[in-house]
Amino acid sequence: MKIEGLKVLVTGGAGFIGSHLVDRLVDASCQVIVLDNLSTGKLENIAHHLTPNGKVRLVKADIRNVELVNQLVKDCQVVFHEAAVVGVKRYVENPIDVIEVNVLGTHNILEAARKHDVERLILASTSEVYGKNIKAPLSEGDDRVLGPTYIDRWCYSTSKALDEHLVIGYHRRYGLKPVILRYFNVYGPRQECSAYGGVVSRFIAQALTGRDLTVFGDGKQTRCFTYIEDIVEGTIRAAEVDEAIGKILNLGSTNETKIIDLAHLVIKLAGVEGKVKPIYIPYEKFYGRWYEDLPRRVPDVSEASKILGFSSKTNLVEGLRETIEWYKRNFNRLSEITL
Repeated sequence: MKIEGLKVLVTGGAGFIGSHLVDRLVDASCQVIVLDNLSTGKLENIAHHLTPNGKVRLVKADIRNVELVNQLVKDCQVVFHEAAVVGVKRYVENPIDVIEVNVLGTHNILEAARKHDVERLILASTSEVYGKNIKAPLSEGDDRVLGPTYIDRWCYSTSKALDEHLVIGYHRRYGLKPVILRYFNVYGPRQECSAYGGVVSRFIAQALTGRDLTVFGDGKQTRCFTYIEDIVEGTIRAAEVDEAIGKILNLGSTNETKIIDLAHLVIKLAGVEGKVKPIYIPYEKFYGRWYEDLPRRVPDVSEASKILGFSSKTNLVEGLRETIEWYKRNFNRLSEITL
């Protein structure tokens, strides 16, 4: 199936990943409905598409609205479900909202997709599903290892795992045609750079506003940072490749980077060496008592490579340069930073 010219629903389409996906869909001449309550998404991310004769229609509403979701899915051939409560700080501050939005909202999307027999449903899942499993690299069939339920960090992992269970259940019971994508540490232009955003955007915002970069713990923990364009490419391919139906696929870079090394790299590329520096703060000071981190997370992307032809083509230096330049051109976005 080719995505060109189809009618598509993107939940969370005004958010970081969703808005970049919308850009690609418009380029493919799709008619796009964006469903977003703008709680974290931003109108400015898709404003360039919201013209009287444009191909994008924004519906400002919540995915927990059953009737509205049903109405919007009705005429769509493909659904990209990107909407979720995201951001580690949000997980530990409001686990109830995380679970309600991520699980109940996803169920609404799935039920509407089943009723109206959509041709493809793509669920944006997360590497957080693996929890504390420090096996490297992590493949899709590896065990989930989670901490105790009083550690709020794990509510997001649990909610997205429930989403995956629901998707697989709808596939096996009703014949829904889904693909589950586990994203690994996505970064790039438009990412939220407040205390609730990702570490890359937060570091960039701190560097560009003359603040020391806050590194949690000892900074030796590693992640694999994946540029947004590579994630969008993999996501589009998942909607087009029939062999992906019913599969769970990791999408991410396999280049492992220490957080402290990321901090030094951002400082260098932002041109602020000698003006700011990394500073270490305890996790508890930022996240509170009910947080737990993990030392390592590396994806095995061999399945996505085999099925989708996916690879993370953008190296970290190139991606950081692009992202830093975007924030310099959109300096107003740095007002989000609170650290």
